[in-house]
Amino acid sequence: MNYLLFNNEIFISDGQVTRTMGKGENLGPIEKACLCCVDVDVMIASAPQDYLDKKDSILAQKFAAVYSDEYITLNERIDNNIFQVFGIKAEKVKEIYSLVPSSKVDAFVPYAIAVRSLLINRKTDMAGLIVFVDDSGHEKLITVFDGLKFSRTRTIYTGNAEDILPDIKRSHIDFNKKLGEFASKSVTGDFAVITNNRQMAEDIKLSEPGLAVEFLDCRHPALEGLKFIGPPIKYRIHEEIILERKKEEMRSRFMYLIVSISICLAGILFFGFNQITYSCASRDFDGEKLKNSRLKDALNTIDQYIYQDSLRRSKDLNYSSVFFEVSGLLPSTYEISSFKFTGNGWHRVFETYIFAQDDQFYDEIPRAKILKNAEIKDFFIKNRPGKYLKVDL
Repeated sequence: MNYLLFNNEIFISDGQVTRTMGKGENLGPIEKACLCCVDVDVMIASAPQDYLDKKDSILAQKFAAVYSDEYITLNERIDNNIFQVFGIKAEKVKEIYSLVPSSKVDAFVPYAIAVRSLLINRKTDMAGLIVFVDDSGHEKLITVFDGLKFSRTRTIYTGNAEDILPDIKRSHIDFNKKLGEFASKSVTGDFAVITNNRQMAEDIKLSEPGLAVEFLDCRHPALEGLKFIGPPIKYRIHEEIILERKKEEMRSRFMYLIVSISICLAGILFFGFNQITYSCASRDFDGEKLKNSRLKDALNTIDQYIYQDSLRRSKDLNYSSVFFEVSGLLPSTYEISSFKFTGNGWHRVFETYIFAQDDQFYDEIPRAKILKNAEIKDFFIKNRPGKYLKVDL
């Protein structure tokens, strides 16, 4: 992983060795990188935190009302419905991405966030107001912190503590005014100074004995802080966002097309399989139905022939067995009112009149055994419905 700081010069580190380069020089091969940039404008604004799209739109409008150039902005929540917005000019972001392709950048943050990340990692008490002075050589970078909030980083070209102390105080005063209602309640007029220049720390203590000054032993604090960035944030140019949205939209449409085609193919296959299965089953059913009908007709013919032949051969007929067979087939809701046997020779007939008990509804009389070919008719006697059964024996 490479770590880069963009200011008037470019500082690049592989995690061990740090080198300085001019903007026109070739950075060399970079596979993965974390970046920070000093030239960042900052403001604090309120917006509804529960509506992300609305919140981003409101913050972008408030930032644009203060800074008129074309900016690319990011924001972080620092309190309930309170956000810190930090923007870089679009041309600056494009310049950086011309040196390090966006696809190889894991995180791209303001310089102050990288420094804040280091201070938190070093267990620095961030409850009070802190002025951080980063000695990067011939430049001194001054950033004021109030908890998570931070000021715009100022670049000072001076070498001694006496000259830089007024700029430290001015930065503190300006930041306090800018915070206004958003300043932490714990912040008073006092502040502490943290610097990575030991001699400067000693000189400031001599010049301002009552001022709390702390030395931070770190040559390049921003580059070191990039190693501890939490959830990475990244500036992205509008062209890249639009291109990615188009690619995502194309992927979504392609996946939707694939899923739709798959569903249609599955439906066609399922419908075809069902049609073939139904055709085979229907053909088999029709064949079995025809076979059953033929067998039934043949059986009826045989039954009639055997029964009639038995009557021809028999001189006597057991009338009681016929009566009990008929009555045994009738539903329990019926009662036999009267019956008689008629006929001569081999052709004999059993006739009966039946009524439903208590004039209830008639149950279906089963067409089985001796009643298979019986004649069944409805009739009324004194407005009482009944049924007439005639059975050829």
